[in-house]
Amino acid sequence: MLRIFYLILCSLHLLVLVFFSEIFALRLLSKILPIVLLIFALVQEKRTKTKLGIWIGIGLVFSLIGDTILALPDRVFVLGLASFLITQICYTFAFSLHSSLHLWRLLPFLVFGILYYAWLLGGIPASMQIPVAFYVLAICTMGWRSAAREVSKKKWILSLSGASIFIVSDALIALGQFTSIKIPFHGIAIMGTYYLAQYLIFESTKEE
Repeated sequence: MLRIFYLILCSLHLLVLVFFSEIFALRLLSKILPIVLLIFALVQEKRTKTKLGIWIGIGLVFSLIGDTILALPDRVFVLGLASFLITQICYTFAFSLHSSLHLWRLLPFLVFGILYYAWLLGGIPASMQIPVAFYVLAICTMGWRSAAREVSKKKWILSLSGASIFIVSDALIALGQFTSIKIPFHGIAIMGTYYLAQYLIFESTKEE
């Protein structure tokens, strides 16, 4: 039931982006509802009784704050970035609870982060270069810790898939923010991957 309700709320926001994007209140409300649902479900299903659930829950709360900031007409991108930076740190702590070092699993995330940041660098304002660098470092670390988990195969796949798709979503945001490249349905691609990533990470907290 949760999955169906979540899918409905996500689809509603994507439809709002296409047909009613000029209505601010509707756009904001529809944007945050899916994450509100995940937070509610996390608490209602008592997943916050575990350290994993607590860290994921805090991460979702800061995602909600970041979503709200970035939806505001006079949004301050760096504040939204800071909120999601805290989210990535929380998810990193969550994924590190049952994991080993597995340094070799860092390699694909490190290579992607360095190359993508280097490619974006020319379009990033000087005042934003250090904050963006910290965020890239944080999200790539989060991806690595998800890959280094020592849990059941199902949980490992869920968390790694969620983390990887989150990186894709943020890469799409950076593409629109710091380059002149135009992507059809850019906003839908960002939010679609974002909602999928958050759901997969949420599901990785379920006790088996």
